[in-house]
Amino acid sequence: MIRFQRVTQAVSLLLFAVLFYFAAYPFAEGLAVDFFLRLDPLIGIGTTISARDFSVAYLPGIALVLLTLIMGRFFCGHICPMGTTLEILQVPVVSHMRTSVRSASYEANARFRGWKYIALVVIMAAAVAGVSLVYLGSPLSLVTRLYALVIWPVVLLAGDLGIHLTSPLWKSFPDLAYVQIPGKVFATNVFVVMLFAGITALAYWQPRFWCRNLCPSGALMGLFSKSPLIRRRVGESCNQCGQCIRECPTAAIGEAPGRTVYSECIVCLKCVRICPQSAITFSRMNRGRESDVPGPDPTRRALVFGAVSGLFAAALLRTNVSRPGHPGAEGNFVAEDLIRPPGALPEPDFLATCVRCGECMKACATNTLQPIWFTAGIEGLFTPVMRPRLAACTSNCNVCGKVCPTGAIRNLSLTEKMHAKVGTAWIVRRNCLVWEQDKKCLVCDEVCPYNAVSFRPVPERRNAVPFVVANRCTGCGWCETKCPVEGASAIRVNILGEVRLAQGSYVEKAREYGLVFRTKDNTLDRLAPEMFEKGPAVKPGETVEPFQPADNGLPPGFLPR
Repeated sequence: MIRFQRVTQAVSLLLFAVLFYFAAYPFAEGLAVDFFLRLDPLIGIGTTISARDFSVAYLPGIALVLLTLIMGRFFCGHICPMGTTLEILQVPVVSHMRTSVRSASYEANARFRGWKYIALVVIMAAAVAGVSLVYLGSPLSLVTRLYALVIWPVVLLAGDLGIHLTSPLWKSFPDLAYVQIPGKVFATNVFVVMLFAGITALAYWQPRFWCRNLCPSGALMGLFSKSPLIRRRVGESCNQCGQCIRECPTAAIGEAPGRTVYSECIVCLKCVRICPQSAITFSRMNRGRESDVPGPDPTRRALVFGAVSGLFAAALLRTNVSRPGHPGAEGNFVAEDLIRPPGALPEPDFLATCVRCGECMKACATNTLQPIWFTAGIEGLFTPVMRPRLAACTSNCNVCGKVCPTGAIRNLSLTEKMHAKVGTAWIVRRNCLVWEQDKKCLVCDEVCPYNAVSFRPVPERRNAVPFVVANRCTGCGWCETKCPVEGASAIRVNILGEVRLAQGSYVEKAREYGLVFRTKDNTLDRLAPEMFEKGPAVKPGETVEPFQPADNGLPPGFLPR
């Protein structure tokens, strides 16, 4: 007989997988692909505190916390994709474990239970100081990151390999011989695998070690489920066999079968199914001979230590040289290649809001969005950036903002997104085939969607050379992606001139800054092919048309403030 829990877990994981699959380009309008991320109360509450801003998107998580007052931690046992994934990974380990009643009881497994409450205090204390550490403990952020950066690319690779290996069988269908599944690559994926391998390995010590001892979301729900309305009851027919104690996945039952720690019970109903006397029920009626066992009770010293640790960690991160927005600072020490997605909030707000789930990276149509290590300091760990040398940002895609569960990337229309300037391209002349070797090359102008590259004659060059018209460049990165130079591109995008708004219109801001973003047409095409190989190079002293800077009169890439 199939357990009810297995049915609900399978349905929930399938729904998670379906929504995860549709978090892609083209986007299925009206489908809440980030629904499970919104269900995590730690994301909603922690982000609200760190960002000092509440969104209705967090209401499902708050509603879930309130439901635990009635049903206990049912989310952990039936819905959470992290818990289900860990159970699947731990099957080879847990299925062979045999324990005695005494060693499987709550009292014998209570040593590390308080850790998750300390982790919760650390995260909340850091959030009060304006630093988000939610991504370190949110189970939905962690598991989405696993599926986005590890499982999804492997599935795509396996699918493409399967098509290639079976192609001889399709001789009757010649069109299928050209079918390919585009793959994706991501940074930090090996680290994510190692992290989950470590969490899974802890099952050798205790089944569901993460859920029992480390999950701060579980701790948050446990605070509201110490005495739920619907709870475990043990009737008079119990013969004290201890089977329920041995089989409880979270060791929420005391040494006596009638004693239950409700804040640790995930309502899996396994004890109901295996009880030989049918003495166990879950109900709201005061019957049976159950009694409570005091749940995890971290000492005051431990909680104070957690709060101080969270505040101290936030202080360290906020005084790190790589963190933007230091009060009184003359400028920000920001890496030039820290190119955030179009529509990303200003950096301090972005770091306080982004939960590093990887949903935007998975959904990115071109694979340009990548997680980073320390480019933005420790606080920016795993946040998304564009990597133009790998891929560019296409003008007809705005899916990253649509799948972001916290609004760290704003949900912009295509017109607004096109005006969200992420940086400015610049020519590295020593790498450029035209500037350095006086060879013909038009690639950067040909691929630029906005005519932001202009070719002009200069002294001592037989061929016209490229310049970037800064007030036309959005920083999309097509020029850098397609540059034919081996290794580092001869034209690169950096954050000079980026525009990031917490609210308001990018179109209006672009108009204010004198930016002109238009797709190519004949009237804007500055390329003059006849300039190539037209006699000898221009001699020094001869008159040539000078390069015109941006319409705002400032050097390329600079914007008025």
